[in-house]
Amino acid sequence: MRSFPGRGLACVLVILGLLLLPGEGKSALAGQGDTTLAIGASVLGVIGTSAIAYGLWRNRPSQQGKKEPGWFPGEFYVGGYLGGSLVQNTDLQYLSGIAPAGGGRLTTSRQKFDPAVVGGLKLGYFLQSIRYLGFEIETNYSRSAVSNQVVTLSRPVNGSTRAIAPDDRWVNWTMALHIVGRYGFLPDQEVPFGRLQPYVGIGPGLVILYDDVDAAKNFALDLMAGVRYMMLKNVSAFVEYKFSQQWDVELESHSFLAADGTVQRGTATFDYTSHRIVLGVAYHF
Repeated sequence: MRSFPGRGLACVLVILGLLLLPGEGKSALAGQGDTTLAIGASVLGVIGTSAIAYGLWRNRPSQQGKKEPGWFPGEFYVGGYLGGSLVQNTDLQYLSGIAPAGGGRLTTSRQKFDPAVVGGLKLGYFLQSIRYLGFEIETNYSRSAVSNQVVTLSRPVNGSTRAIAPDDRWVNWTMALHIVGRYGFLPDQEVPFGRLQPYVGIGPGLVILYDDVDAAKNFALDLMAGVRYMMLKNVSAFVEYKFSQQWDVELESHSFLAADGTVQRGTATFDYTSHRIVLGVAYHF
């Protein structure tokens, strides 16, 4: 059988690649703040992934039962999931660039997003001394389509308060860090903590949104609630609900079609709220 360090290193390299892989779409109109944010996210991703990789290696199966388990004693797990994502309808407020010049702010009401598929990976760790408390990093990816739709404008543009939001694709790439609390039910000799484990988590997320011509990088509030069942001593299945909230997201170049067919383009700001339900499996060390 292949040794754990080799398998663990392969998992870490795949996840690290996902954390640092650029998303789809054209790059954002980046300023100094965007560059700093991107560098900071990359550094945190490398540090966090390296720390967990080291902990997995020090707690590999060959070290179990030894008196000195090394740094980071406790329970580690790595998992993947797949599910559905739904983005709430949102209003887009245009701050500039919309005709007539000097006409003031304009809002397009309740843009709708189509349901999407979301997939992701996670690495987690529960403390040995406080087995109810843990930490988790994850990355996930989804792509929500905006189908051609009629929207209402807060003021007339070229003589009409009706407009068209054209077909668009919104790619969502998220990295998140969670503090996790869990409880165990149905303990037995193989899984003393309990085979049935409900849990909740909260923490910051870094979200990159891409549409067809622009991108936005933002911090988000990331929440989750789920339950896992330990099918085997080291293998679990889980179902999870995820909530992500961003405020004042800004796309510097976004457009809609006025009633007369002219393209109206400007800087758009909006809140972005997503709900996800996923199913996954994890391996515990």
